[in-house]
Amino acid sequence: MNALDMQFRKDMKRLVIPSILQMLLGNSFSLINTLMVGGLGDTAIAITAAVGQISFILGMLLTAIYGISAYITQFFGKEDFMNVKKSFGLMLISSLILSSIVFMLVSMFKGPLISLFIKDEAAIAYGIHYLSVIAFVFLINAIKDVYSNALGSIGKVKLTLIVGIMAMFVNILLDYALIYGKFGFPRYGIVGAAWSSLVSSMLSAIILLGYVYWNKYYFNVTLTEILSIRWPFIREIYRTTLPLLFHEGLWSVGNMLYAIAFGHLGVAALATYQLALTFNGYFMIGIFGFAYAARVMIGEKLSQVDSGEYLIYARKFTRIALYSGVIVGALILLLNPYIVYLFPNISVAVQTSFRNVMVIQAVVMIMFFLNNLWIVGMFRAGGDNLYTMKLILVTTWLIALPLVFAGVYIFHLSVEIVYMMFVFEEVAKAGIGYFRYRSNKWARNLVRNM
Repeated sequence: MNALDMQFRKDMKRLVIPSILQMLLGNSFSLINTLMVGGLGDTAIAITAAVGQISFILGMLLTAIYGISAYITQFFGKEDFMNVKKSFGLMLISSLILSSIVFMLVSMFKGPLISLFIKDEAAIAYGIHYLSVIAFVFLINAIKDVYSNALGSIGKVKLTLIVGIMAMFVNILLDYALIYGKFGFPRYGIVGAAWSSLVSSMLSAIILLGYVYWNKYYFNVTLTEILSIRWPFIREIYRTTLPLLFHEGLWSVGNMLYAIAFGHLGVAALATYQLALTFNGYFMIGIFGFAYAARVMIGEKLSQVDSGEYLIYARKFTRIALYSGVIVGALILLLNPYIVYLFPNISVAVQTSFRNVMVIQAVVMIMFFLNNLWIVGMFRAGGDNLYTMKLILVTTWLIALPLVFAGVYIFHLSVEIVYMMFVFEEVAKAGIGYFRYRSNKWARNLVRNM
């Protein structure tokens, strides 16, 4: 084993395991909320699915802003710590501006937004109360997640992992107490889930930021440092990251339209779609960790002048994605008959369609894995965001969305067939993305002249 292979394995152990644990934590939040709310029935799950789409859009737009972390990684690899702080400050202020705009829009148009997904008046009323609380979670997470992503971009994930574990336990306890009226609390139902998310998010933000500033830990940036950032620096970073904003915007709005289409098929179809999304995130935890490691490790290699080692790393990570996709797909097929028993209160229709949808998901899981690794890991490490924006435009908006809407509104197909049309996006994306991966055009040194 040569020195590069040994370094690869060492960095993988350092980055992948904490990252997988962190992803497991994040998806556990979603799964626990779904399990808790699932005890209230199909309608409650559909409400969380509707509000989840709004949260998802904001999350994806913020992910675009977090694309600035590619610069943080490469500046860190170059040991240019002044520009590391500048990049972080720009990411923080950009996130605050965007999340504040979304918060105001959601606060003004709660009813119309919920009614895009749900037509039942009673369910809409519950959804408005739920969204009224969750909107504040958007703001808090927008700040907290900037620090988490910045720390993650330089391989420092243990702090966010510890904070996340603490917040999850608080969330579980409050979910149980506030949704079902335990420990002397009133029974708030679905709104109780929103309050528990708000409290746990506030707690994790206070602990994380408190630790960073008390210990002067990497990103303890001040307002003076943020205001010192000059326009040429902002322009250069935005030139690369703005296409990512359109990428994530196109993809997240596309996913919202998918949810609208499934909602048109009825509450049971929307509940099936939400359950499938929840478990898809859970089964993809492993590749999220490898994609994160690829972004950090390849990003650092790209910042080194004339280093071809990034290419060796890219090939290694792709093989890992292929093998992992096959294994996880088989695991889904094995567990599929039993997963549905986690939700004893959902209808028989949802149970049946969910089982069928999970089989479809298992078959295409390898495509999900490759796309996540290439797009989120490798392409983003090299700032290849303009290409990925075009890829999303073609595969989501010109292929999958027309298929799904035709299946729902013209041909009135079953939820399983429509779901097959939905996942065809991943098949198309992997087929087209393969050629970009092989071309190596995604691999760029972003900080060579900065």
